Amino acid sequence: MNSSHPAPLPGLSAYIDAMERPDDFTPTGYDKELYLDLMEAAIQPYGLDRADNTWGTDREGRPQDLQTYCRIISVLAGLIAAGRQQGLTPLWESMMETGCRELPLTKGDQMADFCTKELLLAYKSMKPHASAIQRESWRTGLAEINPAVNYVYTLASIPDSERLHNINLYNMAGEYLRETEGMTDAGDYLAAHWPVQLPKFDGNGMYRDPGCPLLYDLAARCHIQLMFAFGYRGAFYGELDRKLAAGGMMTLFMQSAAGHFPFGGRSGQFQFNEALAAACAEFEAARYRRLGSLKLAGAFKRSARLSAGAILRWVRDVSPPRHVKNLYDIRSGYGTEPYAYYDKYMITLGSFAYMAYLFTEDDIAEQPCPAERGGYVLETSPSFHKVFAAAGGLSVQLDTAADHRYDATGLGRLHRAGFPAELALSSPLCAVPAYRLPERLRPISAAVGPGWEREDGTADYLSGLGDGLEHVLSVICEESARVEFSIGYCGAGLPDGVTVQETYVLSEKGLDITAAIEGPDSKAGPSAGASAEPEAQADEAPAARPAGAIRYRVPLFCGNGQDRSSITAERHAATVALGRSRFTVSTTGDLEVEEERCGNRNGEYRLASIRSNSPAVRLRLRLWSEEPEQQAAAASASGAQKMKPIGWPFPAADNKGEEGK
Repeated sequence: MNSSHPAPLPGLSAYIDAMERPDDFTPTGYDKELYLDLMEAAIQPYGLDRADNTWGTDREGRPQDLQTYCRIISVLAGLIAAGRQQGLTPLWESMMETGCRELPLTKGDQMADFCTKELLLAYKSMKPHASAIQRESWRTGLAEINPAVNYVYTLASIPDSERLHNINLYNMAGEYLRETEGMTDAGDYLAAHWPVQLPKFDGNGMYRDPGCPLLYDLAARCHIQLMFAFGYRGAFYGELDRKLAAGGMMTLFMQSAAGHFPFGGRSGQFQFNEALAAACAEFEAARYRRLGSLKLAGAFKRSARLSAGAILRWVRDVSPPRHVKNLYDIRSGYGTEPYAYYDKYMITLGSFAYMAYLFTEDDIAEQPCPAERGGYVLETSPSFHKVFAAAGGLSVQLDTAADHRYDATGLGRLHRAGFPAELALSSPLCAVPAYRLPERLRPISAAVGPGWEREDGTADYLSGLGDGLEHVLSVICEESARVEFSIGYCGAGLPDGVTVQETYVLSEKGLDITAAIEGPDSKAGPSAGASAEPEAQADEAPAARPAGAIRYRVPLFCGNGQDRSSITAERHAATVALGRSRFTVSTTGDLEVEEERCGNRNGEYRLASIRSNSPAVRLRLRLWSEEPEQQAAAASASGAQKMKPIGWPFPAADNKGEEGK
């Protein structure tokens, strides 16, 4: 169903124009060296400083993992050219020779589709520092690449254009970069494939990869940006540029208050998501500076630096660095798809940070960005089925029709700057995860959201619905300090004649939610626009012939592999404590915390289960900090209402033993 909110894109530039820079605005202090820091962190786990020229190859001298190998070549080249890691130059030269020799020999392996771009970036960065003999050797190998032979995702190999998705754009970028060095004429190849790719963009300039994962929208656009950055101005340039501008604006407004890239679909919650978001934002910052739109350029610049800074806790501040946003033993593969192994996706962070480095113009002054200022509600096209809102220093993200291999329907994220992203939820929990979770965790579709009781007393939840579910988004208020909107759901999965209505009020006080189950014979309590006030009992709200009790669930964070929380609960509230950070859920219903644990990519959770006898319930969700003296007082206070602290199930030695790897 269509939103009652106007189409987002026309108003986004006006929003930026209306933003004012607060007197206390403080730049991040980051410059492009931050991307080099991320690149160094990304290569650190590979032990290159202890390697010889056989590193990463088999007995025949072929790379064991061509994609990883070529990404290391690219990242290391960028670092050496920037004056870092000079001692690894001989190893890099040997690896470059191997990569340029082996890529043209690779057939039937999609890894090759990713590698040309990496080797060309390495070539471009290091050719000023190489001898004529070295340059000619590399050129000879790279000139021998034949798309019809060496790539998998081409029309020559896969005539079905529906199957030519983002991987095709990687090899297209590689082919264009070869053209810029006189190694090929890519004109015919690009002309054949652009008509395949252009229809995959929606009206907001977002790329619809199979399943519409948000990460692969961004990956597709960033590799077109890479082509543009190196001079592509072909026949399709104008149309592509309009799509990039529109999609870039969407990415800017989808960023969370904590600087994170949104959840949604496969390859989510990896550190390279934010590196790629930073690359996109750096490109767009340079675009708008050229156009004279300095405020918009500064907003993108700020967004890029917030993205990169958001992942430092998992990359710079722990050892070994993590490629996914949790702190489990790397060998466990916790939260990763089968293809998302550490060796491939750790260096991918470096590869995408290098793109950000190449796009960066450091003299663009930062301006406030939407995620910080707030005051908007943004809905994607139905293909991506997401809703975003920000106000009062907080942001939320909802999925209105989830893919249950990765997400759940409902509120899947509540972020506030300066707080651990996973504390109040950074991504939903899913029932049939396509990523790895321990068997001891219960697979379940769970978000922050409502449910309804069956006649036998069991409950179904909105979070478990997806295909065929319809919704209407109504925006009530959009101010920097406060936004209010409602979403009404109907259709497949809901009982006949039943609708679910949720109203959200986001402000510096937190997130207030009013949820109601509405049937044909019921009045479900508060009106759609009523603000949630948990201090008043929802079952006191008027309800003629109520549809039945409403249920509600809120995931409560337990641990992420290293950090662990404690949970306190009483009849109408629960608080999760993690260091000095607190997440409190207060409600008009009766609250219990389930014992069983479930999980998502970020860690382990227990569910706060809420029940109200009326078909409506109110909640307030708060992220707040406890001062040290308050923390000490709380620790010595009576434990009558305190639940048993969540203990980490693995011996501490498991984490310590990994430090020396």
